[in-house]
Amino acid sequence: MPNLGYVSAMNFQYSTINGIHVATAEMPHMESVSAGIYLPTGSRYESAELNGIAHFAEHMIFKGTRNRTALDLAIQVEGAGGSINAFTTEDQTCVETCGPAELLPQFVEIMSDMVWGSSYEADEVEREREVIAEEIVMYQENPSDHIHDLLSEALWPDHSLGRPITGTEESIKKINAESLKQFTNRHYLAKGVTLAVAGKVTHTQVCEIAKQSLPLASDGAVRDDDFEKYAHVLTEPEKFAHLHDQREIDQVHLALAFHTAGRHSEHRHVLRVMSLIMGETMSSRLFQELREKRGLCYHIATDYSLYQDTGTFEIHAGLDASRLEESLNAINEVIQQILKDGFTQAELDQTLCFADGQSKIALESTHSRMSWLGDSLLCFDEIVIPEDARTTLQSTTREELHELARQLFTVGNMAVASIGPQRADEVKQLLLDCITC
Repeated sequence: MPNLGYVSAMNFQYSTINGIHVATAEMPHMESVSAGIYLPTGSRYESAELNGIAHFAEHMIFKGTRNRTALDLAIQVEGAGGSINAFTTEDQTCVETCGPAELLPQFVEIMSDMVWGSSYEADEVEREREVIAEEIVMYQENPSDHIHDLLSEALWPDHSLGRPITGTEESIKKINAESLKQFTNRHYLAKGVTLAVAGKVTHTQVCEIAKQSLPLASDGAVRDDDFEKYAHVLTEPEKFAHLHDQREIDQVHLALAFHTAGRHSEHRHVLRVMSLIMGETMSSRLFQELREKRGLCYHIATDYSLYQDTGTFEIHAGLDASRLEESLNAINEVIQQILKDGFTQAELDQTLCFADGQSKIALESTHSRMSWLGDSLLCFDEIVIPEDARTTLQSTTREELHELARQLFTVGNMAVASIGPQRADEVKQLLLDCITC
């Protein structure tokens, strides 16, 4: 029997097969299964010259292997009643399938063939380069998408985290079949590769399938040594980073971000509560103040992102261009009130109740449990138990929230991206005048 790991109240189990994490969530009441291969690599593992290569490689695994054509891959999954997808982030690449539980052996074998057996034919690379170029243009032309790339560049200038996941039209021209093979050979069997499965299966079944279909992993590169670290240094208030894309549109798309510690911070649960209480619900501070009370916007929300060594807390809004100053003043008033008085116990109790309920709902599907397993093992090298995560979240105090707010909300810790009809210098001056934290 393989090395058996933790068994949770949700029937989470994991083992190591061929040097690869194999994790399952047994859901015997379901008829389906979700399976994903999680790879510990993404855009922050790239050089500036080959920006976009992780995303390019993710595209190429669908273009044929030594055993299957691209059409074979599609037919053997979709034609059997399943679906297949993939995504790339700053530090993950994942290919995932979903379908009837009896198809799991076929799903795992096909995904394994795609990830470790892709052919990277030169003519297919050239065709896919054009597809990705169109994808880049699509994101750039959509302000609600492009704002994220602008914000990343403002947060992490001259750093891999600040470059677009898709790459640029110039950088993808430098990617070829040989560079794709070199990149995937280096990273696709690095430490941390995980097969995560959830649905109508047993852990024993998944381990047997893994033995037959997964390759033998090498020692691989230690992930911590494979990317450029980031250490934020506070700036003088007037020197905060701001990037603006002037466009003749009616709205201003605005994103304010504040640097945070990374995913291993012992206070990451406080950041989660901060985001909920400030802007993720209809009762949140920013939603109530800017949308409900003042009618300044349709969309305003908060979010946060955590990486190995750094993170960010963000406020996103789509604003009437003629009311930008009023909107910035309103955002500033909310922040100032939080810095002065913190949050009420009633707000915190309500938010924690919402968080507890939503976390339970979020793990009801095979896909969500598969994702939880894959993220846990890829990011923490262990399965984070949902019950433990909820308990930690419920321990959040008003004092912790107030202290985190004081650490985050300073102009010297801020980066801003905006898209709209104003000139960049006009927006920067409004930010300097209105944001006083």
